[in-house]
Amino acid sequence: MLSVSVAILAGGRSDRFKPSKALAQVAGKPLFLHVVDACEAYATEVFIVVHSEADRDLFSEHYPEELIVTDAVNEPRCPLVGALTAFQHAKTPYTQLLPCDSPLIHEMYFEILWSMVENHHAAVPRWPNGWVEPLHSVYATEIAREVASKCLEENKSRMQCLIDNIGRVIYLSTKALERFDTKLLTFTNVNTPADLNRIQRSLRKPRQRK
Repeated sequence: MLSVSVAILAGGRSDRFKPSKALAQVAGKPLFLHVVDACEAYATEVFIVVHSEADRDLFSEHYPEELIVTDAVNEPRCPLVGALTAFQHAKTPYTQLLPCDSPLIHEMYFEILWSMVENHHAAVPRWPNGWVEPLHSVYATEIAREVASKCLEENKSRMQCLIDNIGRVIYLSTKALERFDTKLLTFTNVNTPADLNRIQRSLRKPRQRK
């Protein structure tokens, strides 16, 4: 398997959760730690991206401070800024982005996606309707850093700018993932307290394996 850094993005706003959605307690620990658990056996390194030093202080109560990085001061709070921060700090040729609120990622997901990205600049999951999952994608670190920086310099803050300009992109159909993740729980995320309760029930069950 490739040498890949996993960056868990935890810098977004979470108006329904205070102080942070990523720190919401689920099955006995903060939500973001379930994402760490899902990927750390496969990654060369795992680190957390937060937006501010205040966030860093909060997260360091639960995770090693040296594995928490912050966005540059005065940068807007958006996923592309968090992605750029991840690319700037990653120590490996490839960087897997993950949101802090998707704790049900199937173990085969990493094996399949990472096997696809070699000789490409990004491997991106794509739904049958054409929607893509840029925050569940893996990128060639150096070129992704350059492209993300250029997008932001041009005031283009959407992740789609990165995908549109990075060059060689290979897409992974979500239909292919259904062979081992039948309900596509890999992409389940938390947007409301009700979502959090559903996630909590799922984490209390044994994970589906085939």
